Amino acid sequence: MYNLTVRGHDLTGGYSITDLPAKIKEAGIENVQLALGMSFPKLASGKENLSPGFGTFIKNEFMKSGVQIAILSCYINMIHPNQDTREELLQKFEAYVQYAKYFGASMVASETGNVLPEIVFTEQNFTEEAFELAVESIQRLVKCGEKYGILVGIEPGLNHPIYSVERMNQLIQRIDSDYLGVVLDATNLITAANYQQQTTILKQAFELFGEKIAAIHLKDFVIEAGKVIPAAVGEGLMDIEGMLEIINTHKPLINIVLEETKNEKISRARELIAKFK
Repeated sequence: MYNLTVRGHDLTGGYSITDLPAKIKEAGIENVQLALGMSFPKLASGKENLSPGFGTFIKNEFMKSGVQIAILSCYINMIHPNQDTREELLQKFEAYVQYAKYFGASMVASETGNVLPEIVFTEQNFTEEAFELAVESIQRLVKCGEKYGILVGIEPGLNHPIYSVERMNQLIQRIDSDYLGVVLDATNLITAANYQQQTTILKQAFELFGEKIAAIHLKDFVIEAGKVIPAAVGEGLMDIEGMLEIINTHKPLINIVLEETKNEKISRARELIAKFK
């Protein structure tokens, strides 16, 4: 048995707050990772717009369909090169942490950003300076998490200063807090050269900091022109059975988020995964 979750914005029909939960349940899924601005782009969802009533209303709409908001996404560039912009983004994340409990979420998640204004691949992210900037921002966000009793979920990836399992482990060593969690997407950590080591990367993560892993992203992929290209689960090169076996051994019933698996492909992925016990 696997505790499957979808990203709300992977249902791309422009659904309302009322319609989206029903569509998720129709796909046979009972958990969502919700990015408000991506699922409901017409809904004002900045730090100044949040309130207990806002969160409770959305939680109740999802619960009417039996769907839990497992993870609240607040993807920001937490090391944005413009300090004023960075401060504004950090304050937004802190507001999401403050109000997460009203949505019924136990975690607010983000990747770690980029030394450039855009999120693109650059080796400038791999410097000690970039790492220290990330540590500074994440320490601040985790302190906010401690205040409100909400996990801060950090997702490593090659386009970010936390770009490897080893770098994630360094971050954990620097920030000693029960409120720092890891959202692990092994596909974010592979290249065209090492994609066959996907299960090795996942095993290494569990060996180094398994107790910190709070959610898993399952994202399939293909290799095109020497690049890793995301694909719907079941339509690429991912060793799905091998990944699920590792996950189930270490973290049974953890939220497994089907990433880049959209619309009708969600049900197909769920049926495929159900075959692996």
